[in-house]
This record gives sequence, structure tokens and C-alpha cells, in this order.
Amino acid sequence: MAHEDGLLRELTTLRRGWGLEAERLRSRLGPLVSGWSEIHRTTSDRDARRVLRAAISAAIADFPPDDRLAVNVALGIAAGTQHARLRDRIGVLADRLQVSERTARRRIDRAFARLAAEIQAGSQPGDGEPDPDRGWFVKRLKALVRLDTAEPELIEERVIVATQDGLRRISAQFTVPRTDDGLDGERHVAADAQHGVRISDRSREGQRHFRWLLDLPRPLSRGDSHTFSLVLRIQDGRPIRSSYTFVPLVTCESFTVRVRFDPDRPPRSVWRLDRVAPSVLADPPQPGAPLDLDGAGEVAQDFAAPQLGYAYGLRWLPD
Repeated sequence: MAHEDGLLRELTTLRRGWGLEAERLRSRLGPLVSGWSEIHRTTSDRDARRVLRAAISAAIADFPPDDRLAVNVALGIAAGTQHARLRDRIGVLADRLQVSERTARRRIDRAFARLAAEIQAGSQPGDGEPDPDRGWFVKRLKALVRLDTAEPELIEERVIVATQDGLRRISAQFTVPRTDDGLDGERHVAADAQHGVRISDRSREGQRHFRWLLDLPRPLSRGDSHTFSLVLRIQDGRPIRSSYTFVPLVTCESFTVRVRFDPDRPPRSVWRLDRVAPSVLADPPQPGAPLDLDGAGEVAQDFAAPQLGYAYGLRWLPD
């Protein structure tokens, strides 16, 4: 009930002023509404408005007509209700329902209480096994690629945020790209959880793609964040492609990559890959603006709001 009350407070806040037409709409969203509608910090006001309208329309689809109208008028969604004050929209609802403004306000309160209950009911975990690929997004990913070790090593630290209640398990995936010479073969990758999760299952798809199921130390509620770290090591002794890229499969708000090179084998050139189609990565390298190594033999790059399905990272020419 406390969760439902929190939702109702956040939804009631959205009715104020211009409703969903308000400026800086994203900043007015509470964590429960943001999690329910999967609107993240980097979402634009325009996209947040579009996503919220669709999510609310779906949630109230089975409501009685008067309750649907009350929600749409209160939020300024209904045509002809884009007024600067909630009081003016209440007057519009009163006219359309042919009731007093006091009754119209009560209709709005009742409809929003039902909306909060609908959202709460829809966010409860089902009886089936939850999909570990859904119900969460990545707030921040930091990747450290170490090429100065006996075998290539990747350390990933993720901060995730739950978008549903009772999140207990998530997934992690990794693909070893084909080498620059195009040769293929079965790869061997070992994964170890540094902190924050336990690996409960491992699977391989084909020769180069790996997937792990990660159990969280405690169930997360909608809006909760959690940090964990994995170490991946390529242990087959074969060469790797001279690049590291991240292709988001779930929403990621920020991504940082750092590559630490072997001081005895520095690269001839390093450049940034930003919003590249993954298929292009198999083409011969086309060096971009060169990046300098620092005194530790490292290069780091930041990426804000990487888009789903595109590759981001670093590529280099070996010496």
C-alpha cells in the first residue's frame, strides 16, 4: 500500500500546472512513475511526454468512460484541455460531465487512485519465471580492458536500476568478435563475479557468444539501484580483434571505456568509435582522429546515452 500511495502522490503532482504539457517535464517525474514508464534521466521532454501518454492510455484502456476522461483532462491529454491551471481543466471536465466542479474534482481523485492501483497491480511479479533481460536498465557502465596481463581481461562495473518490483535476477552477455584476419573458431571465456552478484548459470550460443544469469543479493523494488562487477578473461590463447566495443541491448545512460595497453607493445594508433553499426566493425579498420596514451599507457573515453543497437568504444592498430 505504501508503494501505491507513493505512486498516487507522483501522479497527482503531474496534474499541476500545465500537466503533461509542462516545461521540463522529465524533472517533474518521480522515481516510481519513471520506473513504471521506463523513462530515464537522459530522455528528452518530448520523448517523455510521448511515452507517458502511451503508457497512461494503455493503463486506463479498460476504465469506465468517465474515469478515462477524468485522467485525460486532468493531465491535459484530451483535446481542448491544454490550460495553464488544473482549475481550468476541472471546469472543462465539469462542463463535459454536466456536474459541479466539486464533483469533477472528486471524479479526478477517484480515477487517479484507480490508475495508481492499476500500475501497482501490473508491476507485481507474475507466477512464471521472470525474464532476466527485462525489468531493469543500466544507469552507468564502466569497462576496463587490460591488455597488459597474461590473457586479455575485461572488468565491467554496472549500476542498474530496477523498473519493476521483486527484481531478483538479471543477465549479462559477451561476444568475442572475429579476429581482424577473419578467422573463426571456438573461444573460451571465463567469468568471475567480483562483487554484487552471484553467477547462477552459464551458457554458450555458437562459438563466440556467452551469456550468464546473475542472482542479485536481495530483491530490488522499482526505482532501486544496485552496483555489481564482473571480470571476463579470454583463456583460449588465440589473438583478439584490436578493438573493444559496447552494443547496448537495454537502455544505458552512460558508458565509460578505458583500455590499458602493454607498455612493451603500445599501439600505433587508437581512435574512438561512436554510434557505429556493428556490421561495420568486421570491415578493415579506418582510423579516425588519434587519441594519445597517458603516462600509464591508457586511453579512456566517455559516452552519454548510447543508443540501442549501435557500437561504442575504441579501436587501435597494433604495433
